[in-house]
Amino acid sequence: MAWKGQKPPKLVIPYYPSDDDKGHYSVETLDDKFVIDYTKLNILEISELNIVEYWQYLRDSYIHQLNQTEEGRKYLENCWIMTQTKPDKKALREQFGK
Repeated sequence: MAWKGQKPPKLVIPYYPSDDDKGHYSVETLDDKFVIDYTKLNILEISELNIVEYWQYLRDSYIHQLNQTEEGRKYLENCWIMTQTKPDKKALREQFGK
């Protein structure tokens, strides 16, 4: 993954807080599982990736997995909405007029 003199993108896993985040057990290697399933690399091969490549694959695999269901796409849409810092003037004008 070369960016040819450009600044690499900020790698952020889509997330927003919800009530569903509770549970008694967590999978410590879930991130690796996402990367393995997405890239078809084995656990030893992913351990050889540099951190930027790993995070890129992790982010892409997570987004790909969520895009498989309507609920996942809604989650991604909510994640995107939560990161917006500027108003959507077009949507506001449609909703409230000039």
